[in-house]
Amino acid sequence: MTRSGLRISALMVAVLPFGASCRHVAGIDCRQSRPTAPGEYACTVQGYDDRDFLLRLPPTFDGSKSLPLIIAMHGAAGSKEGYNSLTCQGGDAGNANCLSQVAEREGFLLVYPDGTRISAATAASRTWNSGGGGTRDLRCEHACKDGVDDVGYFRALLAEIAAIVPYDTRRVYLTGFSNGAAMSHRLACEVPDRIAAIAPVSGANLFAGAVACNPSRATPILHIHGDADPCWPYAGGLGQCAADQMNSGAYVSVDETIVGTATQAGWVGRFDCSATATTTMVGKHPRDSYTGCRDGVTVSRLRVLGMGHTWPGGNQYLSTDRIGPSTQDFSASQLIVDFFKSVPAR
Repeated sequence: MTRSGLRISALMVAVLPFGASCRHVAGIDCRQSRPTAPGEYACTVQGYDDRDFLLRLPPTFDGSKSLPLIIAMHGAAGSKEGYNSLTCQGGDAGNANCLSQVAEREGFLLVYPDGTRISAATAASRTWNSGGGGTRDLRCEHACKDGVDDVGYFRALLAEIAAIVPYDTRRVYLTGFSNGAAMSHRLACEVPDRIAAIAPVSGANLFAGAVACNPSRATPILHIHGDADPCWPYAGGLGQCAADQMNSGAYVSVDETIVGTATQAGWVGRFDCSATATTTMVGKHPRDSYTGCRDGVTVSRLRVLGMGHTWPGGNQYLSTDRIGPSTQDFSASQLIVDFFKSVPAR
């Protein structure tokens, strides 16, 4: 029996249709009820009650070989259930440019994990400890204020995935939106040995703005950010979204994150990249790439002209006066997956 292209069985009670809503979905122990067919599954993480993840297996999955893995981390006040719709034009989960659809076409395993609840009553409103605070009074979300060990959670998540399905440990790629994007930057600082590349969208490196970031190896980076983002301003500083009225603190700029400042190193300096970028265009949007970095990596920033706090090719999930405009000029999902495909196993 099939539903929305998924096989449903008595064992796989946590299988979800591709177009699942944003209601909270509790996971099952997928070590015991192991996925055996392509589809989407909700799974628990041992040692982390209420930090479940969605595991999406592409049509090429048959359990016999290790596939590359993408981990996509939601934004503040988001959850695992809501991420994919953010990446879909009009929120349509059947759109070819949705992250889930692109990852499926390209043969990647895809995981949407959950951050920590903001409150006991808000299962679908969560945050990551992406860093912040400090003497600069940088933005510090609830998980940051609570000192949640999300680096420990990331390691446990990888162990859980490995116990359920085979994945290529040399090809683990991170993306994320806003707070989740900032979390991918933090993980590139703290666990670069577990990561092949990151592609953050609309969220910069808060962690390095507050404490030292000294990674043991360089990580290929593609940072995507709108220059009309009122929530996480491209130039940094205070945000102008409704959420910023409840949670103060400045945001780190894209330039500080990538290039650095006179007093603060960015990725280009940490990785000993060439100080001069090569600029190419993604449609009308400039992509600055810094090469010559150690370990043979490239660091890029894509400045999306006129875009707000959204996912290129994705959903205008709130009005433009609240988050700025979206753009359909290109698909960030396809661009990111193509970038991951271009990075060799590490």
